[in-house]
Amino acid sequence: MGACFIKRETRENTIYSKVQKIVEDNGILDLEFISRTEEFIQGFENINTKHFIIKDLQVNLLGLSLLYGSFDCFIFTHKVLKASLEPMERLFLDQKTSAIDEICIANCPEILDYYLPYYEKSYISRHDIEDVTESLDLSNNAEETKPKSIVSTYTPIQKSCELGYINMISHIYKYFKDKNIPFTLDIDYQDDSSGENCPLIACRTGNYTMIRFLYETCKGNFRVLNKQGENAVQILAASNKNKKLKDFYDCLAYLVINVGVDFSHNCEETLLLLESEKCISFFQRKLKEKGIEINKREIEEKYKLVKVEQAKSLEERKLDDVKGKMFNFTKLFNDLMQESCRDEISCIDGDSQVDVSFSSEFGEIQRS
Repeated sequence: MGACFIKRETRENTIYSKVQKIVEDNGILDLEFISRTEEFIQGFENINTKHFIIKDLQVNLLGLSLLYGSFDCFIFTHKVLKASLEPMERLFLDQKTSAIDEICIANCPEILDYYLPYYEKSYISRHDIEDVTESLDLSNNAEETKPKSIVSTYTPIQKSCELGYINMISHIYKYFKDKNIPFTLDIDYQDDSSGENCPLIACRTGNYTMIRFLYETCKGNFRVLNKQGENAVQILAASNKNKKLKDFYDCLAYLVINVGVDFSHNCEETLLLLESEKCISFFQRKLKEKGIEINKREIEEKYKLVKVEQAKSLEERKLDDVKGKMFNFTKLFNDLMQESCRDEISCIDGDSQVDVSFSSEFGEIQRS
């Protein structure tokens, strides 16, 4: 009898791997075709069940389409395959994120436009002590769904701002222009941890285009302070100090001249952060126009650190009493060596190899 070999189906050959590749490519025709096969029907008997892991997140087919930003597959899965938004949202919430967070991070305005009406309708306003991304109820039975809170550093729109996704912010702004906007999508909402809103985040990232867009189009509030009491100009200057920003001067000039940020606020600290002569000259000139005469060199001298004499140990203080504060240990060591070794040195022949060796070793001791 021959040996019986059983070939186990690898992950690459499963229906799930095939579907994942199709969704990744947003292959709507391929998805439509494979969804009619018996293999798909059996594998996705419950279309809302999680079958995939991507970006360390366990998701179902609808969530997979969202994470890949595959708009056509997302619509097909929702409308034709009858996947529900509520189970997808619940899966995200259980993993400390949300659908609106992932949409804003994925930079997919098409899915955003499709999803916003559902988000607006199902949004549940809730305030916790922790930073919160709100829970959604996307089911038809609101009383059965309990709201959940998840810890989050930034709101979804703040994440888009930090990543520089102007298109995403533009779509959100237009959609809620004449409506009550959830704080999660409000550009002026200040993060509970840092105190930053979208305008301050744009300043920290030094995104000149974003700064102009938020001010000129969205009428964002650039006059708030963060939790450290820093305004937009200070945040920009501090960020440039840590990492050189490409458009730093343009951002600085725009905030001062166009936006009208109070650059006199903590102006000495701000001036100390500036490095290029062009920026320093501009800032000092604008301060002078406001009647504030300050110079960076004078401020640097004013705040110059004074070197404090380090405290001596008990042993060192005892030696001070014996030899005085000008005590020199190297000199003391040399004196002791000369006294104790004078006889030995004198008896060594000056032409001998031993003399050379000893002198060399003694010199090393002196230098150390």
